[in-house]
Amino acid sequence: MKSTISLFRDLYNNLPPLFPPETKKKMHHALTHLEGDNSLSITEIEKTMVVFGYEAWPWNRAYREFFVLSESKVGEHFLLPKLTPETKKRYQDFKTYGGTLRDLHSGRPAEFFTLEERKNLREALIDIGQELRDFTDREVLSSEKVKYLNRVEEFIIIMNSIKKILQELKQVAKNEQDHPALAEEIRARVHGFESGLCLLGPEINFEELVNSTEFFNGRHHELTRLKGINIPGTFSLED
Repeated sequence: MKSTISLFRDLYNNLPPLFPPETKKKMHHALTHLEGDNSLSITEIEKTMVVFGYEAWPWNRAYREFFVLSESKVGEHFLLPKLTPETKKRYQDFKTYGGTLRDLHSGRPAEFFTLEERKNLREALIDIGQELRDFTDREVLSSEKVKYLNRVEEFIIIMNSIKKILQELKQVAKNEQDHPALAEEIRARVHGFESGLCLLGPEINFEELVNSTEFFNGRHHELTRLKGINIPGTFSLED
């Protein structure tokens, strides 16, 4: 339970610039309540987090795009002074082979570097994280403010579509009387999508979400067909 609340605090502490102050105030109030009430269940805590996850998601997605842009512009400016001469040379070789600073976050190029170089890179990437965040904050509060807010609005429109689809899925699960296991599968899928909004699970896959209603309708029809096969029929040799 404490780890779940800790994720909620991380979500709150890392809200992007210009996030609506009234919503942030409500979020703080909810967080304070959760931290002070030991009687709450994990389910109750997660439900509260999801409510604010819906609010935070458009802002986090927009901010992340500007953070990545900042990294591409000034990331190496912050990174290179933190590298040893050996690691710096190896990093330049890595770039020659088509690698990028963003690739380093994935862990995939680990074998390209020695153990000491990986340690140096890992520490440097942690250090520049806050520097890049500070730079991005300045950007979205000044020269990139209009673009940033426009992008937030675009993600809010996407979020409204997400809400609609999730509500449809919840209704499908509620109406699913013939196949209880399928209803539980749908609820689990919805829970997974909602968890991705507030750090409780993997990032929401919008394409997968869009296809979910059609997928579960297909599952319903397939299960109904298979159920019919298993029901013994009556026949005679004259048929």
